[in-house]
Amino acid sequence: MQAAIEIADADGLAAVTMQAVSARLGLSTMAVYRYFPSKEALYDAIVDAGMGLPPAPPTPVTDWRSEVTRWAHAKRDMLCARPWLAELPFVAAPHGPNWLAWLEALCASLSTLGLRPADVGQMISVIDGYTRGASDTSISLARSRARGISEQEWAAAVGADLGRAIGDPRFTHFAAIVTAPADETSRSMRESFDFGLQRVIDGIALFVRHENGARHAAAHPKA
Repeated sequence: MQAAIEIADADGLAAVTMQAVSARLGLSTMAVYRYFPSKEALYDAIVDAGMGLPPAPPTPVTDWRSEVTRWAHAKRDMLCARPWLAELPFVAAPHGPNWLAWLEALCASLSTLGLRPADVGQMISVIDGYTRGASDTSISLARSRARGISEQEWAAAVGADLGRAIGDPRFTHFAAIVTAPADETSRSMRESFDFGLQRVIDGIALFVRHENGARHAAAHPKA
């Protein structure tokens, strides 16, 4: 499994084959099949192992907002460190013990809000979905670096791709964003990620206040 992870770190998930793993270990391919009956089974093992465990909560535990922020940044860092983890679609992703440990850590941060279990589940989906989606650009950069492409080359390619909107009457609003001059409010990719994350958390906080207000009104109806 460690040999397969090393191959994925170097060349991506597609490079992980039973033949490549066996060659790295100096074994026959059939010997590897004694441990993993299929490539899919090997993928299940290395994706979960590659995720590792979430960071341990601080002592003493801070407020829920800080904990959710710390969780999201830790998961983003993990995905950027091993960009091949994002190569599997969610429906095919293994749901192993490390995957569950990440969910448990996020659930623990939200459990103090007094929400219904169904609502906590929805909040987990929202936060995890944002974390994965908003990390796409950083993951792309990490994958390019792993393949020997410099950050300057990557940025030029991305800029050329986005630049196709300029002058095209179908994309006038997006082109206005692309061509806007940089100023003191320009953000790094990490700062942009955190800006969006805080807006997600703002929405959760607003929902919690609304729910608490509704419960209070129900418990103390006006005479």
